[in-house]
Amino acid sequence: MELTKGAKLLIKTLNDHGYEAYAVGGFVRDNLLGNPLFDVDVTTSATPEQTLEVFKDFKVYLTGLKHGTVTVNSLGENIEVTTFRVDGDYKDNRHPNTVKFVSSLNDDLLRRDFTVNAMAFDGENLIDLFGGKEDLENKILRAVGNPSKRFEEDALRILRGLRFASVLDFEIEPETAKAMQEKAHLLKNVSVERIFIELTKMLLGKGVERVLLSFKDIIFTVIPELKACDGCDQNTKFHSFDVYEHTVKSVAISSKDKAVRWALLLHDIEKPSCYSVDARGIGHFYGHQAKSAKTAVQILKRFKADNKLIKLTNDLIYLHDIKTEISRGDIKRLLNNYGAETLKKLALVKVGDGLAHAKEYAFERERLALEFLNTVNSIIDGGECYTLKDLAVNGNDLKGIGYFGQEIKTGLERALSLVIDGKVENEKGLILERLKNERPS
Repeated sequence: MELTKGAKLLIKTLNDHGYEAYAVGGFVRDNLLGNPLFDVDVTTSATPEQTLEVFKDFKVYLTGLKHGTVTVNSLGENIEVTTFRVDGDYKDNRHPNTVKFVSSLNDDLLRRDFTVNAMAFDGENLIDLFGGKEDLENKILRAVGNPSKRFEEDALRILRGLRFASVLDFEIEPETAKAMQEKAHLLKNVSVERIFIELTKMLLGKGVERVLLSFKDIIFTVIPELKACDGCDQNTKFHSFDVYEHTVKSVAISSKDKAVRWALLLHDIEKPSCYSVDARGIGHFYGHQAKSAKTAVQILKRFKADNKLIKLTNDLIYLHDIKTEISRGDIKRLLNNYGAETLKKLALVKVGDGLAHAKEYAFERERLALEFLNTVNSIIDGGECYTLKDLAVNGNDLKGIGYFGQEIKTGLERALSLVIDGKVENEKGLILERLKNERPS
């Protein structure tokens, strides 16, 4: 293990002034795992006032003085420095009513969420009071102390636990898992923005399939619309899983892209409400694409997701069942209507969705989706015309051959359609000649 240069200087400076100081939390965990390292958090025996005095010649930001935190710029690194503390009672299952500064590192580590996040490092020695290193080695996520108390204090820790289990691909220790499920109702006290952040990180983890299947009741607590999918048999030869299992497998097998994974999590959410059975006993879900897209938008708006993600997810779900064995011209029309980013991500959605079908159909669906993606890429990379701005003519050119008013817009759209269908080359003279000939005299 090794500290960053900025953290080394910061800890040494505190030590030289007679204070204890340690790197803590995710930096220590990821250091031990050999994962990429990000921001360093430091905890210290120095009070906030003492910290400010020690670093009076450094650039310092008062980011959380009330809770004992200041941010110090050390050799270009912004490092949060927090005084050893214990939290008072939590009245809202989220924030402590009071914070008490203490002189013991042990007391500070005891208040943390999981053992893997409750280790400290001073540059030479690892302080591991709760077996966090062993849990890392065994790929176990375990609450510090009494798990029920940890989640009653801060219900967000429940989703943080799911996120860590997914991202690190860890198993959650049984007592910790039980407490998470028992306290899931407390998530109603957590802001929707924080829930969305944790869910997004969880969806992008390599252990997401196990988490979504093992802790579905927690998922249904924050996205209740998904519950109807659980146990909804599809009754068709194309599917060997119920709607929720299919959904989970499609997420897990897909590209690690935020929009793709959110779209797949919600792409079939209205299948249960659209279910019908024909005379042969075969299940159908007519209209579920549009209805699922509408519900997905409502869910993402509830989570206060950004407008770009909402629009992208809506389009991906609405289009997720379109046939991909279509002409190059039809793909260009889709590109014109939805844009390159949406079409590329649509192909990735269809790969994930396709591979989560029954085995005998999965790989053919994947092949078709990848062929679709290749065509999209070749159109874009080849600079082929699929929008009005790509056309070799513009409104002034059409005025020059006698078009005026609404005719200009209609003429440009006609020209684009001719070029897309390959009926005329995207060359100014050829297009104008064709439009001149087509225009009534």
